[in-house]
Amino acid sequence: MNAIRARVASRALAADDRLPSIRSFAATMGVSPSTVVEAYDRLAAEGLIRARPGSGFYVSAAALPPLA
Repeated sequence: MNAIRARVASRALAADDRLPSIRSFAATMGVSPSTVVEAYDRLAAEGLIRARPGSGFYVSAAALPPLA
């Protein structure tokens, strides 16, 4: 969750950017896919990301911090 939050905060991920697939992100982070599923679900509940059924998870436009 912290990795995704940091990428959004630094604007490495912009509104409507697609997040990595669950399997690929799990491999990158060295965790099980179920851990990524839980993290994505929690981030979606917080409104930081949103799920598009059959397409994946995307950064929510409302989640981006204002530009300084």
